This record gives sequence, structure tokens and C-alpha cells, in this order.
Amino acid sequence: MSTEQTSTEKEQKLLDHILGLPKEKLDSIRGRPEEVLKVIDDYSNNVESFMNVGPLKGKVIVDKIREVKPKVMIELGGYVGYSAILFANELLEDPAAKYYSFEINEGFAKIARQIIQLAGLEHKVTIVVGRAANSLAEIAHTWEEQKHSYVSVGFVFIDHWKNLYVPDLRVLESLNLIAPGTVIAADNIYFPGAPDYVKYVQGSPEERREHNYSVPNINGQEYLGRWNILYESKTIAVPEPNKNRTDAVEITKCIEYLNG
Repeated sequence: MSTEQTSTEKEQKLLDHILGLPKEKLDSIRGRPEEVLKVIDDYSNNVESFMNVGPLKGKVIVDKIREVKPKVMIELGGYVGYSAILFANELLEDPAAKYYSFEINEGFAKIARQIIQLAGLEHKVTIVVGRAANSLAEIAHTWEEQKHSYVSVGFVFIDHWKNLYVPDLRVLESLNLIAPGTVIAADNIYFPGAPDYVKYVQGSPEERREHNYSVPNINGQEYLGRWNILYESKTIAVPEPNKNRTDAVEITKCIEYLNG
């Protein structure tokens, strides 16, 4: 949800609040991801609202992560590290599992690193700064060069600019990072809304083929996408009483590659 130009003043106040907690309180949450998240939630609910996935929508995704048990999970839109802490905490039982957080805003990334370190997850989370399309291509190329086992990604969380949901998914498809078994969770399906994304993942392979050949990818013509992926996708509504609204997450699973 960020750009290079976005001010980090609001996010810096959150970091200052956390690091400015009484020493006893700060020590009590250090290395405890759940407690760090509670502090962020409390601040967001009572001081200033933040665009984090939050505990309610987060639980829907956490339950899916526990089911999939991904070896590699990536997120597009790291922001202040809330989702990285929430989801990477689920990968701790597998020492080999890795979490990659792609964030275009260097200021947000710097804040996220400090909060993630406080939660004790810096060994599990790698923050990649830069435009997601470029960073994904670079990391995929690195994995190929190193003959890394990360041929595809087990779980993807998308939570950045809504107009990039489809273009960046097409990048993931083009780089073969989406494979049978990959699960993709996308936030803010109702607010502010991502109708184009829902149409894309819930559409038929033929409809995606028409889209990909008729709509140029703003990330570059080399990222056409893969129309022959069969997706199973569902919009899951999640009431958010503290915001007096209902939002939703889209949970999408790559079922198989079709011939063609």
C-alpha cells in the first residue's frame, strides 16, 4: 500500500510508541510475536488506525497457513511488519521455512525491521526493498542460479496497491512462482475493494487468457501471466466490529496447470 514518496511520520510515531514503552513492558514483549502484535493492535484501535491486516482477517489466513505448511511464503506490501510477524510466527516449527516481505517504501521497511527484530523473528523474515515486480524477478533468478529448492512459492499474501494485485500476480505466474498447491491470500477485497482481482482469480482460464492478451501488464510485456492455471478461489467475508464494517480476504489455490 506504499510508494517511495509516502511519508513515514505516522508509522514512525508507532515505532516510537513501542520503543518508548516502560522498560519492564518492553522487555516483557521482546521475542514474543503475539504480544508485539497486541501492542500494535491496541495503538491502532485507540490512537491512530493503521492499514494492517489485523487479528480477525489475519486468523483466516493463519488457519490456511497451518493447513498448507509452506516452505516459502512471500508477501507483497510489508508496511510496518505486522503481517510478517503474524504469519512468519507460523513458520517457526520448520527451521527451513522462509518468509520474504516485499516493500517498496524504504522508510516503512526500516521501521518494519525494528519491529520484527523486537518480536524475535529477524532470522525468519527477509525484507526486500523495491518494486515488487523487479524484486520478484531478481529473487527468482537468484534461486535458479543457485539451483535453490524454491522452484515455486507455497503461500502468497497480497496487501499493497489494489491496482497492482492483478499485474503482480501475473508476474508471479510468469516467473513460475505459482504452482499446483500454491495458496494466495489477498486482503481488502471489500475495503477499499479489489473487484478486478476477484474477477481474475475467479474467472475461467479462457477469461484470463483473453484478459492477459488484451490488457498489457504495466510491469512489462514479458510478464504476460499464465492463463492455463486452474484456480479455486473464494471470497471470505470477515466482520470488523471495531471499524463498523465487513471486509473480506480472497483465498485462492492453484489446482493444476492445464495443457496449452
